[in-house]
Amino acid sequence: MKLRHAIRRTLTVLTAATVVAAGAVAGTAAPALAVTAKLEIFLQCQTNDGRYWDYTVQVSGATSRWYYDKYSVEVRIWGDDEWSDDLLGGPYRTLYDNSSGGGPGYYTFAVCMNSSTLNEDVGLDDIYAGVRVYNASNVNTETVESNRWYGYF
Repeated sequence: MKLRHAIRRTLTVLTAATVVAAGAVAGTAAPALAVTAKLEIFLQCQTNDGRYWDYTVQVSGATSRWYYDKYSVEVRIWGDDEWSDDLLGGPYRTLYDNSSGGGPGYYTFAVCMNSSTLNEDVGLDDIYAGVRVYNASNVNTETVESNRWYGYF
């Protein structure tokens, strides 16, 4: 009887120690990375055909996943509204080749737009980008919204 009680107590102590150790390891785990998107809007833009536009809308960021081959980034420019958002431009898709070593992918995308497009509200406008990342098999693997850009266009 004493032997059975000693074994039970030892198992209880070992179980408690395992739970405490697992909790300590889980508590110190590194946070997961997230895909990023930063929207910036600059005055003036000129396309390759020589046309001038009012603004350059640029979206840049990094993927959170490691892509060992090609991946693509799709960008849509939105006007943020209370009831439903307005699609102002896109989708624009760019293919990137990351076959030289893998790792997170970095992207930058720019499009020229006029004030008549960005001026989507009466008063202050708030513009953001919706970004989707696709792997080489064209599967959507990451999605993010950029910061909001406020201005009078």
